[in-house]
Amino acid sequence: AWENVLEMQKNGTTWTGKITAVNRGGVVVDVNGLRGFIPMSRLDPGRLPKTDFSMQDLEGLVGQAVSAKVIQVNIPSRQLVLSEQATMVEQLAASLQTGDVVEGIVTRTTDYGAFVSLRSPDGNLHGAGLIHISELSWDKIMTPEDVVQPGSLVNCKVIKVDKEKLHINLSLKQMEGDPLLENLDGLLPLDTSSVTSVPANLPAAIEDLCAALAAEPGVEGVDIGRQVEEKRAVSQDLELWISKEVVKDGYNLVVRTGRLVQEIHVTTDLPSEGMKESVQRVLRQLV
Repeated sequence: AWENVLEMQKNGTTWTGKITAVNRGGVVVDVNGLRGFIPMSRLDPGRLPKTDFSMQDLEGLVGQAVSAKVIQVNIPSRQLVLSEQATMVEQLAASLQTGDVVEGIVTRTTDYGAFVSLRSPDGNLHGAGLIHISELSWDKIMTPEDVVQPGSLVNCKVIKVDKEKLHINLSLKQMEGDPLLENLDGLLPLDTSSVTSVPANLPAAIEDLCAALAAEPGVEGVDIGRQVEEKRAVSQDLELWISKEVVKDGYNLVVRTGRLVQEIHVTTDLPSEGMKESVQRVLRQLV
């Protein structure tokens, strides 16, 4: 029997059965004749009231069906621990796609982000996801508590689903547009579909970019245009857009590195696809 549960743990097999007993720490299940335990923290949080619950509430779980995954096996001490939430996260991850918007409640915060108990868009599945501290706000923050606290209700965007590791990465800040880009778009209208970025140092990166652009086939000239210095830096990477402005003799590019935003005018007869290809080649040279 122990070999069987070890194989279940290795393969990530979902076990299905019934709760046979309860205690203050969790619930007891029978897994192929072995006594298994699901800690309270690993149960579906929807099984019990959100506030303080009584022993009578716990006893009401006996006989309920449960699906869980084996997460710990210790044969010498005869310990078999399962997680219902692991199964829920697997089902939730399978139902989500990058870009989905989900509602959740912050359950706890750490130095690196906030964990969120969330539901699928249809409300039938739920599990846990992580909002990394860098995805909590466009502003620079010191701790997650600057933005959210346990119990906060949040709407998040799914930015990555790892269906093998069962990790769901979320973003709170991407529910709003980058305020810096919104400000820039009023001054220098951008084609955001052409955005790309590479690591860069200030301010040499812009000089290197201009020199590389000037050496591209079909480029007749490169001139520096308008410049904006923002009060804050969203990213230290070099980011580049092709402006939506109609320019008769070429294109206007917009470069952002840290707080510095620079307009660059490229004189060329290249078509738009040719200009994009030149930009991509130049960026690869700068990496």
